[in-house]
Amino acid sequence: MFKRVLPVVAGAIMLSACSGGTPACSDSETVDLVLEISNDELVAQFGTEFASLIDMSLDAIRTQGHDEKLDTYQCAADLIMSGPGGESNVPVEYTVESTDDADEFYVTVYGL
Repeated sequence: MFKRVLPVVAGAIMLSACSGGTPACSDSETVDLVLEISNDELVAQFGTEFASLIDMSLDAIRTQGHDEKLDTYQCAADLIMSGPGGESNVPVEYTVESTDDADEFYVTVYGL
């Protein structure tokens, strides 16, 4: 259901880094931001009332690449959305990268 309705978009959110490096694909900070971006996109497309009925989680998180020099990650996961109409899995990809001063990091999500 959701897979057909949600167009391909990218969302990015920046967060202050708590530790000394870029968080990995499955770190809680990264996962929380991916879910926040996904929820924001759901709200933008369908409204707050509909989005409040949907529970989201990430499954099968995979690191597809890590550039050690730039300390960036390329990731993939299954976004699981559960609601009154059942459950749907949407494959998403996302990147995690630190700012040059390493005080913050960005998460960009593709495939929503």
